[in-house]
Amino acid sequence: MSNESIPDSALRITSHEVLALLSFNPDPGAELSRKVLALADLPQDSDLVRAGLSTLHVREMAQATGESINLQGGALVLSVILCTARQWFEMTRYGASSSLPVYVVDSPHGKAVIFSQPLSQYLCVPLRGDVDVLAFIAQTVNNAVDEAQAMDGGLITVRNHRTGQSPALANVKVNADGTRQLAAPPVQADGQLTLSMIEGSHSPGAAVAQVFAEGAQQAPKHDGGR
Repeated sequence: MSNESIPDSALRITSHEVLALLSFNPDPGAELSRKVLALADLPQDSDLVRAGLSTLHVREMAQATGESINLQGGALVLSVILCTARQWFEMTRYGASSSLPVYVVDSPHGKAVIFSQPLSQYLCVPLRGDVDVLAFIAQTVNNAVDEAQAMDGGLITVRNHRTGQSPALANVKVNADGTRQLAAPPVQADGQLTLSMIEGSHSPGAAVAQVFAEGAQQAPKHDGGR
């Protein structure tokens, strides 16, 4: 994402500040967010969490009142989304020039796209409430496929993480000749995903979105881990 396309609502944040945001409401959604982002489960009085709270305060994203600290603005919004997350999508492009992961987090209280940045930083952009998450994922996959085709091929891996469930996986392989293949459930007897061709007129992103839509319909209902 170029600097020109970054909206005013975007929030730049470090991994230890994310740890601080997650410490405010350690519910199952926070546990899911911590697992997806590969962050340690640390108590609120740990050095890293306290460092995150300190930098949030210095950056005027948190306010100290006596011994209590209250989040403000974008930090508060992001904390609520992360701590109540029901599902995450994680997408990475591999090839001659691999990309850092792009995440989409979906919760009852909001949605956001999160771009990984160097030095354990993230660029977090809230999404409108009416944004269809699967449609957003489909467009993101199509963009990654276009990038892979421009570099003579590559692999786009998308994982869907849900509370209380094992991650679902779908891969799009872009061959050097421009053909595309989808690897997705069901898993075959040899433990491999089912491989199929994506015809030229079909959207790779739509194929991936359909995989996750069907998986969501088949998944057992639960109460969010409570």
